[in-house]
Amino acid sequence: MENVKNVAIVTGGARGIGAATVRTFASHDYAVASLDILQDEGEKVCALIRQSGGEATFYHCDVSDETRVKQVVGQIAERYGRVDALLNNAGIVLVKPFDEITFEEYQRTFDVNVGGIFLLTKYVLPIMKEQKSGAIVNMASVSGHVGQTDHVMYGSTKGAIIAMTRALAWEVAPFNIRVNSISPGSVDTPMLRSDITLESERTNLPFEQVKRMREAEQAFNRWADPAEIAEPIYFLASQAASFITGTDLLVDCGWVAK
Repeated sequence: MENVKNVAIVTGGARGIGAATVRTFASHDYAVASLDILQDEGEKVCALIRQSGGEATFYHCDVSDETRVKQVVGQIAERYGRVDALLNNAGIVLVKPFDEITFEEYQRTFDVNVGGIFLLTKYVLPIMKEQKSGAIVNMASVSGHVGQTDHVMYGSTKGAIIAMTRALAWEVAPFNIRVNSISPGSVDTPMLRSDITLESERTNLPFEQVKRMREAEQAFNRWADPAEIAEPIYFLASQAASFITGTDLLVDCGWVAK
């Protein structure tokens, strides 16, 4: 068992916000376990961290696969003996008119976005309860606060995550475990660019025009860089947020306030 001070698990760690979160926690001297289905990209992120003197290990994992989640969490626990922070970031987006969504698409969206959080948390919580400490940060979204055309299922999963976070925070408070969620606005990630591409195709508008329309939903008329979300995630997991639990932190550049 390796002797490390802090250990963080980050799901969806290969790209976008997840990759930025892996880098941020590693820069704060965490040993980071990065989970994703994108092995090549995930391995590359971790390799670059190790080259810079940090500690990051990639684990190939579909967060909706209970057998694999249980196996990976067991490997991390065996290696480090503790988990100080769980960052449930993995998710997929479904952009489609409601009446065109298949039941299989509905199930897959919930299996990954909500089921993934359920499974990781289910198998990490016993570790945190035993050590009587830990912080969990779940990835919600501004879509859990506002209605968006063609985003019914995605928004529904994010609303569920916010509700799950609030209830779980009370359940695990006796074990000194904090649970919070974070709701970003538009962040420049491959997922968002894919979303904009689909909207562009649906509306027959140029990609850049749709992008400008989406940027205008932010008070600063720009998308966030993934690092601008990773830092608030780190804050919620850190001792600087020791009195914060059951909260959803909006990092949406004023979108909901408008």
